[in-house]
Amino acid sequence: MAKEVDFYQILYHESQREELYPFAKAYFSCGLTPYFENAIIAGIVPFSSADLIGVASWRLRKKRGNSIAYLGGMGADNLTEEKILNTDYDVAILTPHSPSHLPLAMASNWHGEAWVNAFTAFKPFLRQFGKVPDELRYSIYENHFITKREIYHDYVNRYLLPAIDYIGDNPVYFADSKYIAKKRDETEISRIKSILQRNDWPITPFLLERLFSFYINDKGFKVINL
Repeated sequence: MAKEVDFYQILYHESQREELYPFAKAYFSCGLTPYFENAIIAGIVPFSSADLIGVASWRLRKKRGNSIAYLGGMGADNLTEEKILNTDYDVAILTPHSPSHLPLAMASNWHGEAWVNAFTAFKPFLRQFGKVPDELRYSIYENHFITKREIYHDYVNRYLLPAIDYIGDNPVYFADSKYIAKKRDETEISRIKSILQRNDWPITPFLLERLFSFYINDKGFKVINL
């Protein structure tokens, strides 16, 4: 039986549809929570029966353009449904970074005290799965990956959903992330301020976007750049 892929791209404005890959399923987000795309992932991934699943931003094509050096020199348009289905992997990273990139060190550098405090508070949750690594082997941002159904289901059910419950309403996870100082998209800044009624991104989505990297860190999966 031929394999199937459920590949979603999240958008919040009709003009963004033209940026989607032709094989993607558009997911129109009418609102926003402090968990950002993680709330959508938690809502749709457990119900997919496809062999391979991915949930990405409408910006994926542009983001892949920034990763050309780590994609074998191939451009953003080199991602096809055929390639997704016919390449051998457990996890495929869609917007890879340099092998020397340090996602935990960079989080501390980018977000400062907000990251340090949130990550410290989050470590007891991670410890139930084993030793918390000092650094992560794989740099995955914005949940830009594709993985096998059984892996994604296990991640959402055992890590992501419990993590969201663990975070709860603890204010340490909703401190300002300082991301607004780095963001140059005024439309996106206005959207965040309007919907979330705050002046900066919370630290929570930056913590959760690294959660899948924690999940796969020591499992011996075949992880590739696609």
